[in-house]
Amino acid sequence: MSRTFPGTAAVATSGARRPRCVIRPAEYADRHALEQVVARSTHWMDHQPRPATPGGCPLLSMLGAIDRGHPLTWLALDNTTIRSCALVIKSPMRDERGRDMPGGALWIDDLYEDRDGPDRDGYGPHLVGWLVDYCAHEHVQWLAADTADQAVAEDLGDRYGLEVLPTPTSAFLLRRRTQYLPRLAATVHAPLPPCVRRRRRF
Repeated sequence: MSRTFPGTAAVATSGARRPRCVIRPAEYADRHALEQVVARSTHWMDHQPRPATPGGCPLLSMLGAIDRGHPLTWLALDNTTIRSCALVIKSPMRDERGRDMPGGALWIDDLYEDRDGPDRDGYGPHLVGWLVDYCAHEHVQWLAADTADQAVAEDLGDRYGLEVLPTPTSAFLLRRRTQYLPRLAATVHAPLPPCVRRRRRF
């Protein structure tokens, strides 16, 4: 499924000026700011704020963690304001027979987006769009999530450009095959951590 995410189709008209949107790993030093973001932002699964504590928000307990060279927490800033953040975990993608598919998937476990900012409909989808590109560079075949609520699945599929599939367990799989999105370079500055830069071939 192909979709242009908000902001990704913009063309830079200001020469070498750095894009306003910055996407980078979320670190423990971001904790205080992220607690405020989580407390006022909406969770993508239920469109409501969640408790801004590690027990109520797995993302806060995983800040700065890295799994097999993949940072688990990411955030998106509009200028200097955090507008979206996500917890992602690399795990297998299985086919309809339960067999692992090649390439694996980056699963979105938690995602928050600021619904009060000037681009309220763009922050979460922009971060998801960037993760589609990140996974392609990392040779991960899918970006995925799941939910037991069909209405939530259909809403997320529409807003985030994800394919919605029912599963034998009565849950709904949301997925998108990853791909390079070179236009993101015009709108996103993404300083990658050393663990990612070392294995990239530019």
